[in-house]
Amino acid sequence: MKNFLGPHGKATIVLMRTHFESELPKLKDLKKILHIPDGKYYRSSGRNSYEINRLERLLVILGEIKGEKRDWQKTSSTDFLVTVAEVYSNLFMTLKYTAQVLDGFNLTEASLEEMEKLIVNYNYISAIRKEKDQMWETLKRNSERSAEKGIDDSTILNPDIPALQKILNSYGDQEYEKASNDIKDWYETYRWKYKSSSKANSSDEDEAAETTSAT
Repeated sequence: MKNFLGPHGKATIVLMRTHFESELPKLKDLKKILHIPDGKYYRSSGRNSYEINRLERLLVILGEIKGEKRDWQKTSSTDFLVTVAEVYSNLFMTLKYTAQVLDGFNLTEASLEEMEKLIVNYNYISAIRKEKDQMWETLKRNSERSAEKGIDDSTILNPDIPALQKILNSYGDQEYEKASNDIKDWYETYRWKYKSSSKANSSDEDEAAETTSAT
């Protein structure tokens, strides 16, 4: 994890998606736009693929929570930028590179460890809720197989599925809501945010206006 976030255990990570490496924003441009001293690109499938996979899984979960259809182009990166901690995005960055940037995060080792725990918990709750949804087909299948074998136990042959569905209607809902809210809260805390400085925003808007007029 330290290799991922650097020697200080904290960094800004920006997930990118491009068809060709040449489409990535030039570092010299990012230094000016984001006011960073330096940065480096890595392939998402490279040495830190596990950490990148977990961040991408987080984006998938956020889509699931919203009820969105999964779109791998919105959650799977090809490259990522690593730069100093506490770097913020701005209007100019959004306008110029919205096609390349999937999302970004201001991360620490502790935040990554917390994210991992939240994802594991969310996955577990989602899995047991899915098992409940699959239970009805299992009961029907068991009933049919048992009848073929000559079993005459009515609780197996004719389970009261509607009654069971009523009892388990809200099965896991409370914990799923909590797990979902924990994921959303983590994201809102560590996602790549805009600068809050009105002066900085004004400067960015001026730059964006100049770029727009030039094009």
